[in-house]
Amino acid sequence: MIFKKGIKLLSLSILFLGLSALIHADKGFITVDGKNIEIDVERQYQAPASYPRKALRLAKEGYVIVEFDVSADGDVIDPFVLEGEPAGLFDRAAMKSIRKWIYQPPVYEGVPVQVNDVQVKLTFRVQ
Repeated sequence: MIFKKGIKLLSLSILFLGLSALIHADKGFITVDGKNIEIDVERQYQAPASYPRKALRLAKEGYVIVEFDVSADGDVIDPFVLEGEPAGLFDRAAMKSIRKWIYQPPVYEGVPVQVNDVQVKLTFRVQ
């Protein structure tokens, strides 16, 4: 594959550090009787992120840490970027992907719950 300015890349992959294409559980918190309880939320669908053109052109790699809540229906709610390196370069691609993710509806003691403060790190690498 040949890109502008003669950059030739044999393969391109977006690697999710700590995340796999297989079903994966992330961690978040629920509040019960004033106490925060850590709970696993299981990913059912993980939309692939696209590599930003600018990052390809500059042959840049990096990561984005995103925090969000998971609704009692398994939808991602209110994602926002906590950190990214290089700052701002991969944020849009990460957010576009994460907004499409779907989780197994979280349940605590048989009751559907919203899980808060789930954090994931997406790592972007050119190989």
